[in-house]
Amino acid sequence: MIQVRRIMVGYSGKTPPERASYILRRPGGDIDNKRLFNVPGVVLAIAAANLVIFAALIFLPVRIAETIALIGAVTPARLLAGPEANGGLTNMLSPLISHMFIHAGLLHLGLNMLWLLAFGAPVARRMRAGDALGSFNAFSRAGLFLSFYFLCGVVGAFGFIAMHTNEITPMVGASGAISGLLGGLVRFAFNRSTLFGPDNASISPLTSRGVVTWSGFIIAMNLVFGLFGSALAGGASIAWEAHLGGYLFGLLTYPFFERLARSFR
Repeated sequence: MIQVRRIMVGYSGKTPPERASYILRRPGGDIDNKRLFNVPGVVLAIAAANLVIFAALIFLPVRIAETIALIGAVTPARLLAGPEANGGLTNMLSPLISHMFIHAGLLHLGLNMLWLLAFGAPVARRMRAGDALGSFNAFSRAGLFLSFYFLCGVVGAFGFIAMHTNEITPMVGASGAISGLLGGLVRFAFNRSTLFGPDNASISPLTSRGVVTWSGFIIAMNLVFGLFGSALAGGASIAWEAHLGGYLFGLLTYPFFERLARSFR
């Protein structure tokens, strides 16, 4: 429930003035309007990196851009071939990270960045990962948020690899990592009094109604993508395995990352 409180501005008489200003209140106190629209810097940094890389690949010669995209993509057969076939361990493992910054087109990028802002902002605020340069503790919390994000993406990539063993189908995009942010959000989103707070809402157990219901919906939706994804996406393949892998990792491990982040006070 939201209350409206009238604030009299610049008036000292007994008769109420004609004009007044209003602010919104929620049960826990005033809503911070800046907070409704500001996204933590660590989330914006991820989005900016994606946008810069996408723009760079557009302006590069087509052949070079395609080569970079192919090298940066997760290709199950190539990764499972081992270090020698990839020119070393670094070359073999680097696509597990680099694929999160490569997108197949403007629509792919736009949708992923939209969901990154929607899911990443509340998780980053919950982990107090904003203002990363403000102090060592803030920097550490931002680092933990990034670790959570990238690990969700890595686990999502392994989910894709497990379902496409020895195939040469490349997989790109930040969807696995972003799905992990959604998994983290689900662990506390149902315990807030309003959409934007409070941050100290308790963590929901895995067996809670909200977590079970939402997780069932996510799993079912991605299974539909697996069966009918090409038709729904206009012929493009949807890496639903990466979505599920990232989501389940985020759902299961988020409380650990939150506790660790909040230890840096």
